[in-house]
Amino acid sequence: MQFGEPRLWLEVPGEVYDPTTNDGAENGDFSDWSTRMLGNIGLYPIYAYVNGRNQVLLKLKRPQANPVARLLISFLLAVFVGLLGGLLPGSFVDAAVENVIEPVYDAFMGVLSTIAGPMVFLAVAWGIYGIGDVSTLGRIGKKMLMRFLLITLAMVAFSAAVAGVLLGVSLVSDQRAQTSQLFSIFHMLLDIFPDNMVSPFLEGNTMQIILEAIFVGGALLVLGKQTSAISVLVEQLNYVVNFIMELITRLVPWFIFIVMVQMFWTDSFQVITQSWTAVAAFLLIVLLLLGFALMRVAQCNSISPLLLLRKCSETFIVALTTASSTATFGTAMHCCQRKLGIGDYLSNFGLPLGIVFYPPTTAAYFLIISIYMATVYAVEISLAWLLMAVLICSILAIASPPIPGGTLFCYTVLFLQLGIPEEGLVAAMALDVVFDFLATAINMVMLELELLRQAQGIGLLDRDILKRR
Repeated sequence: MQFGEPRLWLEVPGEVYDPTTNDGAENGDFSDWSTRMLGNIGLYPIYAYVNGRNQVLLKLKRPQANPVARLLISFLLAVFVGLLGGLLPGSFVDAAVENVIEPVYDAFMGVLSTIAGPMVFLAVAWGIYGIGDVSTLGRIGKKMLMRFLLITLAMVAFSAAVAGVLLGVSLVSDQRAQTSQLFSIFHMLLDIFPDNMVSPFLEGNTMQIILEAIFVGGALLVLGKQTSAISVLVEQLNYVVNFIMELITRLVPWFIFIVMVQMFWTDSFQVITQSWTAVAAFLLIVLLLLGFALMRVAQCNSISPLLLLRKCSETFIVALTTASSTATFGTAMHCCQRKLGIGDYLSNFGLPLGIVFYPPTTAAYFLIISIYMATVYAVEISLAWLLMAVLICSILAIASPPIPGGTLFCYTVLFLQLGIPEEGLVAAMALDVVFDFLATAINMVMLELELLRQAQGIGLLDRDILKRR
């Protein structure tokens, strides 16, 4: 601990050797990759050589007040002020909403909208480049990455089907509408390609921004050292934007206070009170997904699902109380290596990669909220709309930062792309702040179970540790 900031200090005597750079050594590629992936989840190792000793400093995030307590205080305060509004003159309430609450809300939303495009672009581009070079990806991560992405898409598609039934969604079924849907899908694919590099950011076209990011990240990955200067620029811009976003999220409790008071004073709180169907759908779907993953892993390894769940419980609790996969990283690593028996090599590679590329519960929640708000505001839901929603929700879940409140900016992008009125943002964000904790917790447990499955498939699983009670 130094100046109130927790630090991890590693020191080894010997000749100069920087493990954070790709120096051409046998494990240089992996060291370079691990540095990038640690940076993606907010951990930045610093190397120094002092008096014949190699030193690596890892700055950890300073412990903060429990976010659950802060959000609960803001919620209770908002309820009190909201109910107090019923005792105040109507003219005063209307003036306060028009001249104070709505301008503050619009300003915060403007900040989120401003940073959303650059953040999505940098997160996707740097996430792809952060995988490592092409050879590293081929040796270690290609199969793992594809499984992460395909399983996430499959879970979101399953969530769309179940949520559609539970929320009473009916697709237009006449022949003309079906033909129109096919053309809509075709035009949706064509519209992904931008006219130029700048217009997607000016127009807020997320799909085009993501496509540009995929091409840029892929080019940096393939070209490697030939683009080292641009790679450093993208890396540092990504850190800057993430830092700005982290500062913004510290205002989330105050933003929730403003949102809740606005809903009370404008008689729109019923959107939340009537959202129990969406909440029930989310809880049912994530329990089905988690239960299926537990049963599948338990059956393949001849282990009790309850024992497996108990081994992952510490990770679940830490993630549930912090809503931060970064804060849960150390606990999850200990669980993977010391409780589940996953080989160090696989867990060191797969855990940071999975935190970035495997957020199935968050993606499913985005989709459920989008479908619910579309039904509330009578947005026409077609097959093309659902396909676009599945794709956008999956990508935005990957692009969102692993910090409490980091998903808030995604709704401005998501609703704009799916044609959902801006009025739905208030309720969506209010609900997200609560369920972000649960989504993060289940994401981390699902990631541990998926790494366990992959460790079993490639022979990096210690079954004695796994079955140890």
